[in-house]
Amino acid sequence: MKVILYLSIFCCFFNASVYSQNETNITYGLKFGALQSKISNLPESIKGRDNTFDNSVMESKGAYGLEGGFFLNFKLYDTRVAIQPEILFRQSGEKVTYRDAVGKEFELGLHYSYLQIGALYKVYPYQGLNLGFGAFYGISLSPNNVTYTSNEAGGMYDVATRQFYQDGLEGADDFSLCFAAGYELHQSIHFDLRYYLGVKDVVKSNASSFQFIENQNKSGVICFSVGYSFHQW
Repeated sequence: MKVILYLSIFCCFFNASVYSQNETNITYGLKFGALQSKISNLPESIKGRDNTFDNSVMESKGAYGLEGGFFLNFKLYDTRVAIQPEILFRQSGEKVTYRDAVGKEFELGLHYSYLQIGALYKVYPYQGLNLGFGAFYGISLSPNNVTYTSNEAGGMYDVATRQFYQDGLEGADDFSLCFAAGYELHQSIHFDLRYYLGVKDVVKSNASSFQFIENQNKSGVICFSVGYSFHQW
């Protein structure tokens, strides 16, 4: 079912890009960037599973990833306003570290991928300078991509423990509000800085021996990207 959805969206964007070649107020192109992401309340969700974590420290470290894809920019006639729909691929997630008084340490990583579909409402107060606000829905592509490494018994139990986390924590679709600031050069080069504020739970706690606490684990992403327009206004 998701495959049909992806193909339908792609066809819509492709038809729009072909049509845009004959419209001076429409441009299209590609963008690529790097990001830092966090998922809120993850240590609280995990530490509640048993009392052995009472004298331990678990901290969120964030994660780095990539974002890139295709955009269309529809400039409203005789205004300084544009609507910019996008289809993006994003890698984001979170890493948490654990240590206790007896010397046990581990690092747990959630490495999620999403197909991001959304749009920005952009205002151009001066030349290529622009401010944007929008919303994006992220379809989860890798809900069980979990890593786990520890110093316990030389890592002997890491594979089994990673499987427990994969069974207990599952990545869900994301929905986020987007706040953007950027600049578009006359040579079709775009620079863009964004913050995505997640508004829904992106980690589902499944029934498992770990007894994770169900929590509101929301995403937060800062992204800087560079884009190129193939068709100028």
